[in-house]
This record gives sequence, structure tokens and C-alpha cells, in this order.
Amino acid sequence: MATIDYLKDYYERTASRFCDPSSGPVGRDLVIYPLLNGLHGSLLEYGCGSGSLLIHLAREDRFPKVFGADISVRALERIQKTWDYISPHQKDKLCLYQPDADRLPLIANESIDVIISVATIEHVLNPYIVLEELYRTAKPGAILICSVPNYGYIKHRLTLLFGNLPRTGTDEPVENWRQSGWDGMHLHTFTKNTFSILLQDCGWQPIRWSGWGIRFKWMKNLRQRYPGLLSGEIIAVCKNLEK
Repeated sequence: MATIDYLKDYYERTASRFCDPSSGPVGRDLVIYPLLNGLHGSLLEYGCGSGSLLIHLAREDRFPKVFGADISVRALERIQKTWDYISPHQKDKLCLYQPDADRLPLIANESIDVIISVATIEHVLNPYIVLEELYRTAKPGAILICSVPNYGYIKHRLTLLFGNLPRTGTDEPVENWRQSGWDGMHLHTFTKNTFSILLQDCGWQPIRWSGWGIRFKWMKNLRQRYPGLLSGEIIAVCKNLEK
């Protein structure tokens, strides 16, 4: 089985892990949503997963056209069914696609104002292809909000110090990874510095950083202020460099 087919099969089998797309923003969505303040226009979410954030944004008038992309057909079908039920008179507002080798050939060049890709880049075969594809679809001055797991998180540094492998995508022990996917099927690792280099190499300039994590809620403000050290997930708000 080809690598891309293996990944598709994995995400189809695990699509049931996603929450109800009609539930509204949950988890990291609640951190991402405020970062969208003041933004409007056409919107794309690459790796839309459950669709909880995507559908919430599609219901807002400030985004007249909304695109969602995900490798799982089951997830996309569930999102479409939910949207058709919630907004039967706006069916054409939401367009869903399965990427073709990480690309979105049906989305035109320089057509998107706002792009979101959270907890996705670590799963794709080639991060450079995905981020360059997002750059291709972005209008001049578009905004990208992108997050990845952070190997520089102080907890992970201590884990490595003792000779163990940090778990960034699953709580399952390593002994169970054959079934659950290697570290939750995370194919790439990042620190704040290396993620910044990757983004800039693909045409994106980080202008703001934030963080997110579900443990130790009292650290929320510290995570957002010092994400490179204190956050298990780093969030970059970027503008595309001049085209």
C-alpha cells in the first residue's frame, strides 16, 4: 500500500474520534477563534477534522465563502450533512475537498483571505508542499493561523533528558502505537524556531505567537506569552510575504 493510501485508510478508520460538528468551537478552537477577530472574506481550513470550528465560522456573515479540506471522506461527509441540516438555504456557501497529494487543485490562485490549519502540518507527508499550496491560494496580505506540536515544550525537554520519547499526539503508551499510530500518526516534529523557519521558507511571515494545552489550566496565560517553552502546541499567526 502506498504511503498516502495508508494515511487515508488510517484517518478513515479513526474518523469516529471527532466530536459532533454541530457542537460549536471546542478545545483548541476556543484559542484559535479570538485570533480571527477583525478578519473577513473567503476562508479555508486545511485539516478541518470534525468541522466544529469550520461550521461555526461558516455561519458568520463576515465569511461569505468557506472552504474545508481533510483527508478523511467520512469526516467531510459528516460535516456536509451537518451543514445541510443547519443551513439548508446556504448549501453553496460551504465547499469541502479531499486534498490530492496534499494539494487543492480546485481552489484558485490568490482567492483566499483567511487560512486556518491547526494540528495538521505534523500529519501531512510533506509540510513544504502544504504550506506552499496554502501560499498559492492566498491573496496578497492574507492571514494564516497555523499550529503544530512543540518539541521544545519544557515537559518534553525533561522527558528527553531521561532518555524517553515525548508523546505529542497520543496518551497511548509506545507499546500500543502499532494500532493507534506512531505518536498519534505525527510524522514531523517542530520547535518554535524550526517552525518559524519552515513558515518563512514557504512564504509566510509569523507576526504573532501563542500557545495551547489542556493540562495545568493555571498556565494558560503563560503558555500564550511564552509558547516556545511552556506550551505543548505552538500557534503562529502569519502574513504572506510579498508575491
